[in-house]
Amino acid sequence: MSTPQQRVHDTTRRLLELLASDDSHTPALIPEAIRLRTELAVATAETGHLEDAFVQVDELLKDSQREYGPDHELVGPVRDAVSRVETLARRALDEG
Repeated sequence: MSTPQQRVHDTTRRLLELLASDDSHTPALIPEAIRLRTELAVATAETGHLEDAFVQVDELLKDSQREYGPDHELVGPVRDAVSRVETLARRALDEG
């Protein structure tokens, strides 16, 4: 099992490779990029970088809703990631 730091590194690398290889107008909004951005935000939160994770999931939620609409199947996992980041932040506050 990989550590959150390894997941951040690996996911960032995969996302950068995807963005560099995709010639669409908005490569950060293609389904695979949204999936990777979701994974990256949660892994970032798990490393303790909660402010960065909040920024990531907030922008991702706005981007995915704007691109696909609030009821699209891609938006559900993003909402789940927002909840996960919030849960991790609450846990960190309780422990701190």
